[in-house]
Amino acid sequence: MSYTDVVPVPIPFKKAVVFGGQAKFHPARYVYGLAKAFEQAGGILLQGCRVTKVEEKEVMEATTRYGIIKARDLIYATHIPPGVNLIHFRCAPYRSYAMALKLQKDDYPDGLIYDMYDPYHYYRTQEIDGEKFLIAGGEDHKTAHVENTNECFDKLEAYIRKFFQVESIPFKWSSQYFEPTDGMPYIGHLPGNPEHVYVATGFGGNGMTCGTISAMVLHDMLVNGKSEYQDLFNPNRLKPIAGFTNFVKEQADVVGKMIGGWISSEKIEALSEIARDEAKVVKYENHKLAVYKDETGKVHAVNPVCPHAKCIVEWNTAEKSWDCPCHGSRFSADGIMLTGPASLDLEEIKVTDLVKQDK
Repeated sequence: MSYTDVVPVPIPFKKAVVFGGQAKFHPARYVYGLAKAFEQAGGILLQGCRVTKVEEKEVMEATTRYGIIKARDLIYATHIPPGVNLIHFRCAPYRSYAMALKLQKDDYPDGLIYDMYDPYHYYRTQEIDGEKFLIAGGEDHKTAHVENTNECFDKLEAYIRKFFQVESIPFKWSSQYFEPTDGMPYIGHLPGNPEHVYVATGFGGNGMTCGTISAMVLHDMLVNGKSEYQDLFNPNRLKPIAGFTNFVKEQADVVGKMIGGWISSEKIEALSEIARDEAKVVKYENHKLAVYKDETGKVHAVNPVCPHAKCIVEWNTAEKSWDCPCHGSRFSADGIMLTGPASLDLEEIKVTDLVKQDK
């Protein structure tokens, strides 16, 4: 790296550094290329094949919606492994927000730019079929720790408009990533699991880089018996100096949410008090409900207790999902599991049944 006195974005700064020798590639084409090469080598990809249980017998057995799959080794390349594991106390779930913007002038920055503010932001130019977009993102926060996630998009837009002449915002989205306590991903044997169970997680938003590193490390461990990097990324590592403060902070935060979620809930007189396109965790008679009323007025109710570690979910207004503040599991308005580590859906509750019990 080297220091520089200029940056390609009109944003104030005190110091800046440049990392040379960088490259940009199309992530979707990269993934499709890997998939094609995998299938040409004899591999089989099963889409929509949800795994509900894994057992170690003579070999590893995974129970899926398509039947039982057997293999010598199992790798959880699933963002975060399912079940309850020490990894979940070493990775904190975060959400990040991004927008694709059209600028009034053809003044798109050359390069990928990160700032070091809190909250931080990042910028790059993306060209698709000859059309340029400014990709800008940031406003990260812990999953389910912001009450109105739409405000994150509003703050991001307001910040961008301070420095760029925005013509339109064709696209916006948010995503989830898991931040490891010491800044390094966890690649290798999954703690507390049989010898042939492996994991790749804790990428901290750097999935393209860490995903490729994971493939290299796990390939060498499985095929050659050892990788020169396996100690560096070992999920069983203990680094009290580098990660102790964050480790304690993340654990304390999880415990606080689990206890606080059980003893405090908003009391309302009736379900009718919830406005359209609004959701709340409420107490209704003797029931605790996660209730969402859609734009048509239809009520969707589920049990708010996350099946992973019994935390209480919170509503994500931007994505219209129930998110778990403890370990990042996400569910649809009807309780269908969208993101692990939970492997089960939220229990669906029929509102009509509750009304009948009321009479």
